[in-house]
Amino acid sequence: MPYVELINLYPKLFLLRPAIERLVNFLAGKECKRVKKITIVVSDDKILNELKKKYFGEDLLTDTISFNFNQKNEPVEGEIYISIDRIKENAKDYNESFDRELVRVLVHSILHLFGYEDQTPQGKKQMEALQNFYLLQQDFKRFYRKRHTISGVDDG
Repeated sequence: MPYVELINLYPKLFLLRPAIERLVNFLAGKECKRVKKITIVVSDDKILNELKKKYFGEDLLTDTISFNFNQKNEPVEGEIYISIDRIKENAKDYNESFDRELVRVLVHSILHLFGYEDQTPQGKKQMEALQNFYLLQQDFKRFYRKRHTISGVDDG
């Protein structure tokens, strides 16, 4: 079973390991990939924008960045950074549920770690088709939970 590490930096919600591990195992099985370790960092626009500037020389907002540490013919290893701010905004812009958009971004990011690229029109078309295919097979529940204030009232 692949090792999934979650680093929840976003203050109002955090991802739940069982659902993320199920997703990684599902995709690894479908794609015939072995996974060593995937670290997922749940953060915000500011952190992803800083990473985009530092590693890609681009000052823009993005929903996810994947860093692939794979060695050839070795199990998949990498880091995924996601911006909850951007996922919320995308869900609103595309008239999707937050849950579906979150899973879409996770599937997209994991596919990057599996070697798929979307820098060309053909690669983008292939990734979108795979994402849509895999999204049809997912239950979007229990991927995260909201954090609550000490009083037990949801703070947003």
